[in-house]
Amino acid sequence: MSIKNTFRKTLILFSIVPIIIVSVVAYYFITRKLISVTTDNLQQLAETNSNGLDALIETQRTEVDLLSIQNELYHFTSLSNTSSLINTSFFMDAYKDAYDLLQQRNKLNPSCERITVYNAGKEVVACSKEEYVGLDASDNLTLYYIGATGRTAYGVSGLIKHVDKNNKIDYYIEIGSPILGKSSDDLPIIGYVVNTISISYFDDFLKSIEMGDTGFGQILDKGGKIIYHPNSDLIGKDVNSEKLSNIINNYYSGTISKSGAFNLYHNGSEKGYGYSVIPKLNWVLVVQQDVSEMIDLANIIIYVLALTMIVLMIVVIAVSSSISKAFTDPIIELKDVMMAAAEGNLEIQSNIRLKNELGELSRIFNKMIHIIRGNYNDLSAMHEELLTNEEELRVNYEHIEYLAYHDVLTKLPNKMSFIEKVSKILDASAETEQIHAIYFVDLDNFKTINDTLGHDYGDQLLEQTAEQLINLAGPNDIVARAGGDEFLLFRKNLQSREDAGDFAAKVISSFKDPFNLNGEIAHISMSMGIALYPNNGVHINALIKNADIAMYRSKDTGKNKFTMFCRNMEEELSRNAQILEILRSAISSKEVYVKYQPQYNISTNTITGFEALMRINNSKLGNISPAEFIPIAEESGLIIGLGEWILREACTFNKSLLDQGFTPCIVSVNISTVQINHPDFVSMVDSVLKETNLPPQYLELEITESTLVSSLIDATILLSNLQNLGVHVSLDDFGTGYSSLNYLTTIPINTLKIDKSFVDNISKNDKDACIADAIIQLAHSIQVDVIAEGVEHEEQLIVLKKKNCDIVQGYIFSKPLLPSALINLLKNT
Repeated sequence: MSIKNTFRKTLILFSIVPIIIVSVVAYYFITRKLISVTTDNLQQLAETNSNGLDALIETQRTEVDLLSIQNELYHFTSLSNTSSLINTSFFMDAYKDAYDLLQQRNKLNPSCERITVYNAGKEVVACSKEEYVGLDASDNLTLYYIGATGRTAYGVSGLIKHVDKNNKIDYYIEIGSPILGKSSDDLPIIGYVVNTISISYFDDFLKSIEMGDTGFGQILDKGGKIIYHPNSDLIGKDVNSEKLSNIINNYYSGTISKSGAFNLYHNGSEKGYGYSVIPKLNWVLVVQQDVSEMIDLANIIIYVLALTMIVLMIVVIAVSSSISKAFTDPIIELKDVMMAAAEGNLEIQSNIRLKNELGELSRIFNKMIHIIRGNYNDLSAMHEELLTNEEELRVNYEHIEYLAYHDVLTKLPNKMSFIEKVSKILDASAETEQIHAIYFVDLDNFKTINDTLGHDYGDQLLEQTAEQLINLAGPNDIVARAGGDEFLLFRKNLQSREDAGDFAAKVISSFKDPFNLNGEIAHISMSMGIALYPNNGVHINALIKNADIAMYRSKDTGKNKFTMFCRNMEEELSRNAQILEILRSAISSKEVYVKYQPQYNISTNTITGFEALMRINNSKLGNISPAEFIPIAEESGLIIGLGEWILREACTFNKSLLDQGFTPCIVSVNISTVQINHPDFVSMVDSVLKETNLPPQYLELEITESTLVSSLIDATILLSNLQNLGVHVSLDDFGTGYSSLNYLTTIPINTLKIDKSFVDNISKNDKDACIADAIIQLAHSIQVDVIAEGVEHEEQLIVLKKKNCDIVQGYIFSKPLLPSALINLLKNT
């Protein structure tokens, strides 16, 4: 548009501006007032009806809460949590009572689609619609919420869509309540009762919400999904407005109040909205009305104003045209100069020589164009420099990205990269029957290489290991370093389980040859665990975890081998974790106790001592074998506390026998390697003896061969210190370990115990009999008494008498006894 026309139009506009301003301001205030009043009404309507809606929900909550405390449901749910009672007659009677109750309540509530009862394992055990019984609902959000909070859940699972066989779509919400345990034997929550309510329950109430011709109410959930709308086709869909969908989130973040009103341009027109949040359901009731309907009265005013402006414009146009020309020519010339400069001509100059503001503007323009020209040249040089820097940044970024997904030492992909790559392959295999394998590889005794040769040699070993794994892997396999001396390997599209095992055997075999580390020869082996997709997991993290479990099984069973994961490993790991937790509190919970097995002098047939044996009985796992809990206690270090406890118990008991006047006996207590290696062991034994006042000659500590041979000098000093206290020392399980005759002449012991494995066949196997005879003769030659343990048959006893064995212990005389039973035995002998 030319400046002349602009100037002319400016005069016209300034002539009618006062009227326009007054008219617009008046129109604005009138419309705002109308909109404000109407939106306030919408807010009040939303608040009033949200209270009514809350009352409807509260009615259903009360129904569910009442159901949850019904004796029929409590009794049936308690039975359903005990697998051994299922399908029994009284279980089926309880089921019928529960089912009849659910049917009765379902019929009384027409809007209820079904009432469902779940046991503690989140399995459907009863339902007013029996086809749902037996379904697993472990992923149900309503049950998860109730289990986590112990409170009634309102619509936690969101809007539930259901399509019947006639393709009719219905929507439901769930209201659930916990079934609480009533006795100390019950779980806190023994089950759940959930009422599935049709959205049509709210129809009559919500259809009554009206405001003019365009006003109506709708309900949205926290994610912006439409729970109710007069147009039923929209139910279950997301509302196409960010502001509407975020009302609940904004309320919880504190940016808006519980109820309010606002205007919003939505679906092609401006609308007024009143809302009220229903916190317990995470719903919001929204009442809307078109703004155009609110301001019908104000539109009449605008028509009058428009007619007035048309008349004024006709008068002003005739006057403005003659004034504009004198002022516009210099401006047009300056415009042309600026356009030339804008198109890149930085050499152009303005030649306006007027002595007014336009002439001043011309001179300023010429000065400005000179400055711009200089800055342009500087920027051009800077641009070239930035291009160079950009290339350097790109190279640095690529290097950083490489470091983020690769191991610096071996150049292999790291664990994060491995997880991303394998996850994509597993996702693509979801609908197929392909078999994939993940191998978890751990080098055996890698720490020894580091400790003996140094970390530089250890790094070389890792690099050579990585190179060898890559050479063994196929073109489609993925090899990665998991960290430390652990590697991950993925192979896809295997033919069978045996194919995975064959490859693992090939890898292990390839590592039999030694590595040359800068002239140092190093032998290394590996333990490997294998998890198969989809049998051992469908997600990458589960497969890696299961392969790791299988790898540790290889470690525990001898190393230098591979193990295929099976479900029993996970169960064993879980049981070991349970036992570990039991051991932590075994003393305080009084689940650990002591039994004593008598030891008989074979020549006098009298009790000369007894061995203290630790036992554990847990309320969940029952009696736990020492062969199972002792290794766990040793590995965790808990054997230190448990060992001190049983030593104190045994000394206290033996002292009480002496105080009661019984013939003095020696009590034997087993000591583990972990206890022996503890620096305060001797002082602990001394402290217990002083605390219990037991004369030290009536205490014997049983120590296995494997405990002693690791350091003969240290063991000799330790046992000497114990004997200096006056305590007897017994060498336990002799013949099953190293059985060096040399250390028998070196270490100070009082008693030698022949292991049960020799005693079992002593009457049937001449070799075992000869070994036992040699052990007895050897012990007697160095003035050491011999105890044979595990004697169960008369034939074994006869042979041991012939061999001049000193003391026997076993079921032929007595099984391990509780303290009271041992006292009775001592009284009768």
